[in-house]
Amino acid sequence: MLVESAFYKLSDYFQSVESPGELYESQLSFIFAVAIFQEFQARGFSHLLPYIQVNRPYPRKQQRKADIFVKIPKSKLPPEILHRWSASGVCEENWIEVKFFSWAERGEKPGSKPRNLGEVLEDLLRLKFYVSEGGKYLLLVFNRKPQYYLPRRNYLNYLLKPGRDLVKIDFSEEPKTVVDSICDENLRNMVDGKTIEFDLQKFSIEPMAVKGLLTSPAFEPLKRSMKSGTAVSEPEYFFYLLRILEFY
Repeated sequence: MLVESAFYKLSDYFQSVESPGELYESQLSFIFAVAIFQEFQARGFSHLLPYIQVNRPYPRKQQRKADIFVKIPKSKLPPEILHRWSASGVCEENWIEVKFFSWAERGEKPGSKPRNLGEVLEDLLRLKFYVSEGGKYLLLVFNRKPQYYLPRRNYLNYLLKPGRDLVKIDFSEEPKTVVDSICDENLRNMVDGKTIEFDLQKFSIEPMAVKGLLTSPAFEPLKRSMKSGTAVSEPEYFFYLLRILEFY
């Protein structure tokens, strides 16, 4: 699975960021696009670089654009590779939305949590309704625990939990502040008062402090904070990749 494999490289990329406070959502999109290209390159298909695009218009809503679009050109790959990739769940067209939550862009201000949730839901709705088929992914990255940026919802426990779940979101129970944060009026009308289901496969990379962990002296304050819950200046990155599954 190409997109999923690239996802697991992200923590390595972030460790090399010299100024985490200057990291923004557009940079995250670029980093993930590069990670996907390097996944192609590692498999011997560097010529597929032109098939990775940014800001690609959605087929069912040209005014809206996906952050990253990856197309697998079947005519440029040998049959045995196509069979192998198909068997592992790789799609011909892959649509990826990206959300980065950091203090630089989304400081914890009054009313920001409902707005942040609305933006996450809007990305999921775009992928569900504006693309008829293919790989549909939402990349979420937080520089602190997700609860610092998102309000409490029961379904968020499943949305960010690794594994496969059918996540149901009842928009009739969401406050107006969340629904109004969905900027796309067309999507707001589509979900008004309805329950929307997402069949999701979820992947995550979270900081862990376990016995015998490979550490350096610089890691000790971070390790203590992970045990005690105290704050430190170094960001703790939490990565989540959500894939919407749809079948024949």
